[in-house]
Amino acid sequence: NAEYGKQWYQRRVRKNIIELRRNIICALLQTRAISSRDTVGRSMSFFNDSVSDGLKYSASADFKTAVESLEADCNKNLAMIFIVEENWSKGLDYSQKALEFNDSDEKSLYRYYTCTTNLGLIDEGKAAIGKLLTINPSSNLYRQANKNLQVQTREQTSKQKELYQNMFKG
Repeated sequence: NAEYGKQWYQRRVRKNIIELRRNIICALLQTRAISSRDTVGRSMSFFNDSVSDGLKYSASADFKTAVESLEADCNKNLAMIFIVEENWSKGLDYSQKALEFNDSDEKSLYRYYTCTTNLGLIDEGKAAIGKLLTINPSSNLYRQANKNLQVQTREQTSKQKELYQNMFKG
């Protein structure tokens, strides 16, 4: 009975992830369609009409910023979806796309770190965790990730030494 409950929960989570992915992609495509199909003025009009509480975007730069923010969030969330699915290469692609908009975003950097270390790209992971510790040095999560990365680096170095020793023995 407990096993069935666990399986049901995993299926439900997977279904929610797929639905979330679809919604994010649709939002991203709608945003791109609005910004590319319409003129800036028509896009601004559409955007202003949809904003409540009197907040108005009066310049195309504001609209562009809003679109870029939405696109960055979509990429960040898609990266997380692929991390949950343990698809590290796609997670890496989307976290890199999110970092193009803001290279100091903690969630995007952490997701980039997660993907790079799982793909064995230790140097890239070191750079990401170093930047995260610079941004937020008090984070226990980042300090623990840095310790884990140091262990992973030692293990990789040990394996490389062993490999080279075996190469030159015989």
